[in-house]
Amino acid sequence: WIGTNGGGLDLYQGKKQYNFYNWNSDRKNKQRLSSNSIYSICESFAGNRSDDQTLLWIGTANGLNKFVIKNDEGSSDGSKLTVEVQHYTVDDGLPDNAIESITEDKQGNLWIGTSSGISYFNITEENFTNYTTADGLNGSSFNSSAAFTTKDGIMFFGCTNGLNYFDPDRITQLTYSPPVIITDFQILNQPAELENKSAHRTSIFNSKSFELSYNQNDFSFQFTSLDYNAPEMNQYAYFMEGFDKDWIYSGKRHFVTYTNLDPGEYVFQVKATNSDGVWSNQVAKISIVINPPFWATWWAYTIYFISLVGLLYFIRYTELKRRKKKEEERLRREREAALLREAELKAKNIEQEKEIEKQKIRNRIAQDLHDEIGSNLSSISLMSELIQKDKKINAEASEKIERIHKVAKVSTQAMRDIVWLTNPSSDSLRDLIAKMKEVADNTLGKFDLYFDYPKDVSEITLLPETKRNIFFIYKETLNNIVKHAEAKFVWIKFEIENSSIFLSIKDDGRGFNVSAGYGGNGLKNIRSRAKEINADLKFESTPGKGTLLELTANITQMRD
Repeated sequence: WIGTNGGGLDLYQGKKQYNFYNWNSDRKNKQRLSSNSIYSICESFAGNRSDDQTLLWIGTANGLNKFVIKNDEGSSDGSKLTVEVQHYTVDDGLPDNAIESITEDKQGNLWIGTSSGISYFNITEENFTNYTTADGLNGSSFNSSAAFTTKDGIMFFGCTNGLNYFDPDRITQLTYSPPVIITDFQILNQPAELENKSAHRTSIFNSKSFELSYNQNDFSFQFTSLDYNAPEMNQYAYFMEGFDKDWIYSGKRHFVTYTNLDPGEYVFQVKATNSDGVWSNQVAKISIVINPPFWATWWAYTIYFISLVGLLYFIRYTELKRRKKKEEERLRREREAALLREAELKAKNIEQEKEIEKQKIRNRIAQDLHDEIGSNLSSISLMSELIQKDKKINAEASEKIERIHKVAKVSTQAMRDIVWLTNPSSDSLRDLIAKMKEVADNTLGKFDLYFDYPKDVSEITLLPETKRNIFFIYKETLNNIVKHAEAKFVWIKFEIENSSIFLSIKDDGRGFNVSAGYGGNGLKNIRSRAKEINADLKFESTPGKGTLLELTANITQMRD
């Protein structure tokens, strides 16, 4: 086994293999050394181990390493060895991490030369007892690998100041268990008087417990072990119950500072060793209560809770009230909507009743006109025609009777048109176009007539006034063509788009100057009827070039 200065621990494996097998501090498992600088190696012969185990104690620059080979069967192949390494440092009680030399006594316990004296390691209890110049050593810094044990058990250690030798069996440890006391308490680095639960001021020596305010949570303790044999060798450990997770070993430092502790209850405990490093079974304790600020006390939280409950109740009450008001508003709107629908239904029923009544009146008027006046006009026309055939009347009377016959015939046709307009059964758009074609055929018989209309007309019911005004505009225009146009050709065109009807009437007659005015009432009547149904009317005429009338009317709505 070879220890190197910076290269770790080597095992010489022989010439047939790769010569050396290495352990160092770079390994990540339990075979890792605490340092690559090896100062001493000691093989244990009296320690606790089984027959197939080899135990090496390795002194490094960073503590003592327990190197256990669990399956040592004499193999020199390092890769086949099962090794486990355990580390010991100043945190475990060593006076220094530089382990310069190691030797073993008859019981298998270790005596270790360090850079700060000699340390005794009890391998069963795994604790250290440290010795310095105060115990009779002639120096503190020991040399590397400068330790030897004779057959009689005498140990020799070489240090920078000379040679030290002793019989370990004649060295007895101090078993005195010294008490430890808390000597000082400071708040923000200032000495402080304490106040216990009885509100009495007292010193730290006489205190078992005390209370602090929330802004006194930065404080420190000083403590000491009552072992005066070698007080500089006493070691300490402290534990703040409620804050620290475990005992904190501070070595020879005999003070501690805590900062920013939360309000709550704590118990500070401290223990110490005697000068030989034996821990005392006596522990000094003191209870500490850090009171919370007034806004974090139980009664403050009670007020917060009550306020929160009150706020939630208010929010809930407001929400329920809002929902109730919203529901009442909804019900009110529903009632109003129901009343409005009922009123609309009543109005619609009344309107329907009125419409039915109007239909009845129109039917009755149409029937009366047809039965009474129409019958009379037909009789006049027939009688005048019979009288004309009588040879006993003179020529003058015959001419007068001829005029009566013509007037009666025209009046009869006009009466038929009025009856058709009045009759509700002929209010459809299809009936209007059919009637207008019939009028054109009867009126424009001597003209070349071009009548263009959609063959497939939807079943649209016209308003009586729309039907009447469109028909009379159409009839007046045709009569003007017959009386004044002197035309040869007449073009009539119907188009239906959405809810509008487009009517175009054009002739190739003599025309007239529209801007010069038109003497008759025909054009005035046409314009008046178009305005009555909110229709768009376009009228164009030029002398010698004929006349054009275009009408666009909404056939499903009443006028404003």
